[in-house]
Amino acid sequence: MLYSRVVRTLIRTSMVILGATLFLAAAGCGDDEETTPSSSAAPTGGVTGTRTATPGGGASPTDEPFSGARTPVQVMGTPSIIQAHLKEVRAAKHSTFDRFTLEFDIVPPGYKVEYVEPPILADPSGKEVAIDGKAFLQITIQGAVAYYLNTDNPYTGPDELKPGLPNLVEAELTGDFEAVLTWVLGVNEEADFRVLTLESPARLMVDVGHS
Repeated sequence: MLYSRVVRTLIRTSMVILGATLFLAAAGCGDDEETTPSSSAAPTGGVTGTRTATPGGGASPTDEPFSGARTPVQVMGTPSIIQAHLKEVRAAKHSTFDRFTLEFDIVPPGYKVEYVEPPILADPSGKEVAIDGKAFLQITIQGAVAYYLNTDNPYTGPDELKPGLPNLVEAELTGDFEAVLTWVLGVNEEADFRVLTLESPARLMVDVGHS
């Protein structure tokens, strides 16, 4: 009898310890989604960054005050036969910055965002493009197209936006050639900017600060 009670006690103790161990292991494997932007404005010119995917594509931050830079931001991507297809473009005002968003079916492999001097030329025609604004922020996206063939969901959005935001006054599609997509933002004043990429849905976003 005594021996049986001891055995039962040992079995119950072992089961409690095992259950606690499994609970702690499960807690350690929980969802640790990070909503930090996958790439941001580089502090120095001509910096090449490495994109880190954002699991689940959480909401992008709108930290106050706005933090950015005016130096070029570039992410070099690995060329692929799979191209990112443009689905939608939009612009919105935030408390300290204006946001221009390009939405794709997949995240483009590479991009460069930088201020450029006029004249603004169309790719590939080389014709001058008139864009409202006093400064111009060019977004060049590698491995991406807007107007493409053999698809059931072609891009039907605008080639030009005039949102009339505090700094962002116009955005225009200036290039869609050989899987290089180019948009130029006309702004009232050259200001700091930052670049964000998020997934689900795939987005490339450019935030331009208010003066």
